[in-house]
Amino acid sequence: MDISWNKKPRYSLFLRIIIVLTISSLFYLSIVRPSRVKINSKFIYPEFSKIAKSYNVKLEKKSRRIDIQPVGHDTPRGFGIPFGGYFWLPLSLFIVTRNLNFCFGLFSYHLFLCIGPPFLGILFIMGHKWVGTLMQVNEMCFAALFLFFLFVGINEIYLIWKNKKPLKS
Repeated sequence: MDISWNKKPRYSLFLRIIIVLTISSLFYLSIVRPSRVKINSKFIYPEFSKIAKSYNVKLEKKSRRIDIQPVGHDTPRGFGIPFGGYFWLPLSLFIVTRNLNFCFGLFSYHLFLCIGPPFLGILFIMGHKWVGTLMQVNEMCFAALFLFFLFVGINEIYLIWKNKKPLKS
């Protein structure tokens, strides 16, 4: 008689992936994305436009992003509203693998994005040109961290699929 003390997961890995990606996609498209657009158009952009008007700086409003174009700059610098698709895709993969440490790291980074880049944007509007470089570095770090978190999530799924790591229930 074989007694296994390890609890078997309720659902297979592929079913978990499909369920979590479907639910998170629907949640993002129906609730998060419209909320991000509303937050940008009703709260963030009006406040930034008041500041920009007083410093004679041009703002470009996009649905989920604000670009700042001071006089004398060819390309705008800006920031996006956090908790977008670059948050939800890796988070979904971490939910599938139940990796709470990376979930917390990803969430913490996006909380930082709620405060850091808007503060840099205000400084950039006020005429601190060196902040434009920091805003560009932030954009590069944002893309690099997305790719890192995505790779870690895919790697976790691969290790579970190859039975090198147990699937938590």
